[in-house]
Amino acid sequence: MSTRPVTKTADPAGMTKMHILVLAATCLFSWGTMGMPNAYGVFFTPMGEVLGVGRAAVTLHFSLRALAVGIASPFVAVLLKKGISIRKTMPIGLAVYMLMCILIAHTKSIILVYIFAVIAGLGFATFSYMFIAIVLGNWFRKNLGTISGIAMAFSGVGSAIASPIVTKMIESLGYQKAYIAYSAITVAMVLPLLLLPFYPEDADLLPYGAGVDEASEDQKLKKKAGMTSRNLDLPYSFPSAMALILFLLTFFCVGLTSLNSHLPSLAIANGFSADIGALLLSASMIGNLSFKLVLGVLIDKLGVLKGFLIVLMIMIAGSLIILFVTGAVAPLLVGGFLYGTIFSLGSLGLSLLVRFLYGNEQYNGIYAKTALITSVGAAVYTTLIGVMYDATGSYTLPIFMGVAMAGISIAMIFWIMIRVRKL
Repeated sequence: MSTRPVTKTADPAGMTKMHILVLAATCLFSWGTMGMPNAYGVFFTPMGEVLGVGRAAVTLHFSLRALAVGIASPFVAVLLKKGISIRKTMPIGLAVYMLMCILIAHTKSIILVYIFAVIAGLGFATFSYMFIAIVLGNWFRKNLGTISGIAMAFSGVGSAIASPIVTKMIESLGYQKAYIAYSAITVAMVLPLLLLPFYPEDADLLPYGAGVDEASEDQKLKKKAGMTSRNLDLPYSFPSAMALILFLLTFFCVGLTSLNSHLPSLAIANGFSADIGALLLSASMIGNLSFKLVLGVLIDKLGVLKGFLIVLMIMIAGSLIILFVTGAVAPLLVGGFLYGTIFSLGSLGLSLLVRFLYGNEQYNGIYAKTALITSVGAAVYTTLIGVMYDATGSYTLPIFMGVAMAGISIAMIFWIMIRVRKL
């Protein structure tokens, strides 16, 4: 963390141009590091044709890259904790990532693709999405939930726009050139944040809202567990009860999003057309995008714990609608929209929960550990849902599993509320 003294103060009730620039840069960062990867699937078919392998063999390299990001992220956090500047690690990571992408585009060996993908993942870890929450936490105190929601929502915008654009690039440029251009766009969206101060002190400013007097909030915090964005600054130790609950909650929240990739197949299995399946997926993504904004506002107004409860209950309602409403398109799409709200917990809710429980000083290291849980959880649950469908010929069991996981997650949130009240 920066230790430079602040030579001029920022109005806690207002926002400077630099605060706005940082927010804009994190929006682009979210687009590049979270939105662009969602368009990666358009490369699977042409890559398989060039390499002469099946779709499963090609998709494996993307999973390997994601796992490498998750494994490397805690080590990146350790480097930052030891005082290694992000400005030193991130340019190296960007260069490694771009070089590996160039090699992936030109190699004809699937084994080499796997190797390059793992190395690319290690580079990606130095500029992964966790830095969005880190930088915003440095620059903003007031309305952090709403501001984080705005930034995270750009991942949804990026997902919606990137896929058709990248598809056109492949058609006009060919797979190799389009792949390199796609990777270069990702790097370009990261660079603006790298050029700005990561700490307001480096610009002789204060975090937005830092001047608010929080001393009187201590007693309120004990009476209104989860209804304030003020941090608890709990000591972190593993395997403490709180750390284990956070571990399980992260694993479950990531797992709950895994049904999304199966929604088109789910619709077809339930007798709907492929077009309706595509609409169901779109409805889920609209819920994803819109609720990242809504959850941020909810957390600022009600607190992170109540925000979690609301989203989990909405997700359960959506899942049950998808399961039990058959033959009607409109209710199915409503269910898809409500289910899609669960994405707001994985990308936004968990980061704010970690900050609420453990404070700003411990945040970087603890949140980086969740990246590994996220990567493993996504791989496990997506595969598990496929296995369940193959075994039963239906998505009923995966949906019931999701509802049960959401119910357990609600119980864990109530447990955290009770623990907070006892502090």
